[in-house]
Amino acid sequence: MHREHEELMRREFFEQAQLARTQAQTRSEFQYERLALTRANYDDRWLAGPHAQEWAFLSASYEDWQRDPKSMTVLMNNLDHIHAHHGKVFGLTDVRRRSLEQARDLVTIDHTRAPAEHEHGVERGR
Repeated sequence: MHREHEELMRREFFEQAQLARTQAQTRSEFQYERLALTRANYDDRWLAGPHAQEWAFLSASYEDWQRDPKSMTVLMNNLDHIHAHHGKVFGLTDVRRRSLEQARDLVTIDHTRAPAEHEHGVERGR
């Protein structure tokens, strides 16, 4: 994957994650559906392109970090250890390593915003 394609993928995945946060907070059915459609367009475009596997890996990593951050933290610590001793992690490309890191960072943003949003009574609308 060329660097400019990776940068575009990361930027668009970040945008999609922002849309998901906005969607989770909206109280308008129309707005909720519009955001869902916009988010789906990102997936459709990337999954139909030459970098579908990288987008799918980034999406799955994001879901894994959301579902089980403790296990993912252990995984990242193990990967750091292997990298420190061998200079690389066999079987894991640099692009995928950065995907794991981006997914972690996005979930961290989600978790740090969530308590403040709940304090102000923001709920997922539908």
